[in-house]
Amino acid sequence: MIDLISSFISTGIETLLAYGGLVGALLAFIARFEPRTPNWLSTLVTTALLCVSVWFFSALHHDREAEVAQLKADNSALTRVAAAHKVISEQASKSLLDRVQQLSSIEEKVRDYELELERGKISACPSDPAYLSRMRALQFRKAR
Repeated sequence: MIDLISSFISTGIETLLAYGGLVGALLAFIARFEPRTPNWLSTLVTTALLCVSVWFFSALHHDREAEVAQLKADNSALTRVAAAHKVISEQASKSLLDRVQQLSSIEEKVRDYELELERGKISACPSDPAYLSRMRALQFRKAR
């Protein structure tokens, strides 16, 4: 029972009135075949219920058109956002790749430098003539 009520609520009042008016108009038209029902009353009720049904079906159609227009606008906005995100991610990926290549190059230089230090081909502080002359000029005093 609760499922039936929730399905009616989720269907919407406009939908129920649109289909209810159509069914009511059909029943009013069928009632015209009953000899006790006046034809003018059957025609009047049928016409009124058909008008109600057409009114609510057009309201449903208008609501769906508005919903479709909103969905199209949302879709185009999301498409723009996705395109912007794609550009940003491509730039970030390129930047990251450049950084990885730079880091790899630096690691290779450090590795080569450490190997050269181990072999003794280079010193940690390369000397130049000015440095050597300053070092020779230093005089150490003996502690007393």
